[in-house]
Amino acid sequence: MKKHVVISSIAALFVVGALLMLAVQIPTQNAVAGGKPKAIRGVQGGRSKASAPEVLTNPKVSKSIAFAVSRPVREIPQKEAPTGPPYEIPNPHPKLNHLMKLARGLAQVADGALQTSPGPLVAATIGLNFLGVGNGFPGYNVPDAPPDANVAIGDTQIVQWVNVQYAVFDKTTGAAQTGFINGNTFWSDLGGSCATRNSGDPIIQWDKTAHVWVVLQNVFSFPYMTCIAVSQTADATGPYFEYAFPRSGLPDYPKLGTFVNGVNNAYFYANNNFNPSFKGVDVCAFERDKILVGDVSASQICFFDDSMGTLFDDSLLPGDQDSTTPTTIGEDEVYMGSIDNFNPGTTIYEYIFHVDFATPSNSTFTGVNGTMPISVATYGLACGGFVACIPQMGSFNNLASLGDRLMYRLAYRSFPDHEAWVVTHSVTSDSGQTGLRWYEFDDFTSSGNPTLGQQGTFAPDTNFRWMGSIAMDNQGDIALGYTESSSAMFPAVYFTGRVAGDPPGEMETEALIVAGTGSQLDTANRWGDYWSMAVDNDGCTFVFTAEYYMQTASFKWSTQIATLKFDSCQSPAATSQSSIFRSLVPGWARTLRSRSIFPAREPTP
Repeated sequence: MKKHVVISSIAALFVVGALLMLAVQIPTQNAVAGGKPKAIRGVQGGRSKASAPEVLTNPKVSKSIAFAVSRPVREIPQKEAPTGPPYEIPNPHPKLNHLMKLARGLAQVADGALQTSPGPLVAATIGLNFLGVGNGFPGYNVPDAPPDANVAIGDTQIVQWVNVQYAVFDKTTGAAQTGFINGNTFWSDLGGSCATRNSGDPIIQWDKTAHVWVVLQNVFSFPYMTCIAVSQTADATGPYFEYAFPRSGLPDYPKLGTFVNGVNNAYFYANNNFNPSFKGVDVCAFERDKILVGDVSASQICFFDDSMGTLFDDSLLPGDQDSTTPTTIGEDEVYMGSIDNFNPGTTIYEYIFHVDFATPSNSTFTGVNGTMPISVATYGLACGGFVACIPQMGSFNNLASLGDRLMYRLAYRSFPDHEAWVVTHSVTSDSGQTGLRWYEFDDFTSSGNPTLGQQGTFAPDTNFRWMGSIAMDNQGDIALGYTESSSAMFPAVYFTGRVAGDPPGEMETEALIVAGTGSQLDTANRWGDYWSMAVDNDGCTFVFTAEYYMQTASFKWSTQIATLKFDSCQSPAATSQSSIFRSLVPGWARTLRSRSIFPAREPTP
């Protein structure tokens, strides 16, 4: 949603707006599907495990309201770039007033998973390291903030999409194959609001089993809609099948995940629904197999989740598959989120989307209203979940942490013996600075019921680290990218990671991707709102993007794109195991697993 602002007044408007918003309450009762009230379960820090998770049934099924087979993108005339003063793309907090109430009198929280010993220098090598779209990119003038920089890597190309332009780069050299392209140019052949509006929160992904690009961008003005497309080939500058699907409210902070289970393959989706205040969460499954071939009858199966009236669920992330072959046949999709209900917290909330495109009425969404909690170590939301508290050198303008939600992506990988999900969010460490809490959740039963495998909080010194994105390679090595700042340094882009043999819950010593040479002024304190750490089809190469400043200014963000690879990773992996499994399970047990005494899957890159 675009909102023009007077630059010098942004910070003041942000504070006044926060204080005037209507309170979002967490009621003392909620309701089961049949409408009967029952007491909320649990205490501060997370709900207790429910004996019967609450389930949404009767989904809404709809076809696209527009469809097009596009020309090759490289042949579409560029639409004009935005004109006028730079603007903020707002990202409202679903529970702002609830977070403000929780912050009153909140004492310093002892982090229950803080890493207390330094590790060796991260055992990953930076490959490409180059400037992305933003200040310094040829011909580019920053039109807005924040950048929402995200990236994907395909067979021969890297694509980066920011608010509100994208570019294509050579995967081998990093050389730009295109200039920056306005987002609404991409949707020219689809027409309608997708082509006339150029709203924010874009998503670019690479479908690893189909070898095509997946593009998503929402329309933040009425009539609200989701614009989604897949490429017809592996060339990001070629033609696409493009669809527009309806939304009932402003679809803020959309997130996308690919999940291929061999039966009901889907692009799973979630957004926060505002109309005008927070109303709940939209979760949808797009009919991937039909979209891939440009079938105009492709549908979306959606649930509107208002937590049976309590508004407990929000900011959900769908699992996003990094394996290159389908997972267990018929397995359901996992979502996670809703960490902003308690501060301090001890819970991550899980949700299960069962989709059935053949018989849509069989589809269900389970775990609503926080009824599938996973217990984790105590954490405090970074900056209370809503305050701008990240310092920068040479500026009184602190940066926002977006500490009220899990950060994109919920990266999923299928191994021969189990499944693993990794995700991260920003927390307040014991010394008051922000750090990065990260998790690996595992499932050895293909039940769609992940349990906590390992967790850690990375805050090795007094600098502030936040806005992370995490993923896992085919060996179970984990890479975590983020930004880092303090009153004595400009915001910079770093990464860390871990390999097999590292102690559970510990990351290795960080490494610099690009140093900032300036701080951000004004710009409504916005930073992010998300990055992405993606993984190549080779199963080993990560690609990460994030923002920084080359000069102290407002609305002058730059972005960097870097590839990383752990020195020990091989492609494809014959016997992949997660890092927690390989570091904890003795060799004789791993041998038994390799001899199929335990359930196993086919190896995947």
